[in-house]
Amino acid sequence: MSNEIKDQVKSYYDYWFGISAFYEKWAKSHGLTSNALFALYTIREYPNQCTQRFICEKLLFPKQTVSTILETFEKKGYIGKKVADEDKRNKYILLTDEGRQYADEILSHLFHFEERALLKMDSNERTAMIKNSHAFLKQLLQALEDRRYK
Repeated sequence: MSNEIKDQVKSYYDYWFGISAFYEKWAKSHGLTSNALFALYTIREYPNQCTQRFICEKLLFPKQTVSTILETFEKKGYIGKKVADEDKRNKYILLTDEGRQYADEILSHLFHFEERALLKMDSNERTAMIKNSHAFLKQLLQALEDRRYK
């Protein structure tokens, strides 16, 4: 690996660790882990398709992690489960009224910080950040897939 690539990977890690630390700190200030925070976000944003499997696939979390998060949310009265009409083996995860209020409180404040940060960037910077992040993720996943078949 060239020194340039090593430096870029290091710089990317610094960025990633910083972003992760921000979300972990935000989640912790609300009595959550960042995994639970992102699961809560997913449940709120995808109400008509949110199953345990969907959360696992969307967030790339292990089934046990999601199961533990959902058990905690259910005990607190934040979520309920509804059997899917099209496949009785699946259960949709739905926010209760209390859960919706809880999610809205945490996530709307978080969105305020995200919005504020993004508005400090110009439109080209935002577009490039998102486009390049998706391109990098695509290449990482492809590299992992290629490695599986060697």
